[in-house]
Amino acid sequence: MTPVLREQVRQRAADCCEYCQMPQAGTLLPHEVDHIRSQKHRGATALENLCWACARCNSFKGSDVAGYDPLTNELVSLFDPRSHVWEQHFEWKGAAIVGKTGAGRTTVELLQFNLFERVEHRRLLMETGAFPSA
Repeated sequence: MTPVLREQVRQRAADCCEYCQMPQAGTLLPHEVDHIRSQKHRGATALENLCWACARCNSFKGSDVAGYDPLTNELVSLFDPRSHVWEQHFEWKGAAIVGKTGAGRTTVELLQFNLFERVEHRRLLMETGAFPSA
């Protein structure tokens, strides 16, 4: 991946994780470029298949593209930042992120958005005004 492409992905995301919305400035671990469809599954290293992800989301997601909806137990695709609108799939309940759709619920669970330490981290950032999304 070229430095130019990496910078395009970062700028498009306004330096925030496109999954959990964590700003890079709010975490010590550097954000990473994620292949939405992994290279292992023939995903291209192209702007339309890349997103900016915090290290936690990228680690939990791995090469997954789908999971089981915790409400319906149906296999559904994960949230795709290139083809989905974040607000249509997620909503804020304080510092917790709640899935509104199958893709949203599955992504919340698989990427573990609401682990205690992640919610607390967001809550503290929100209290100081350092978390712009909520």
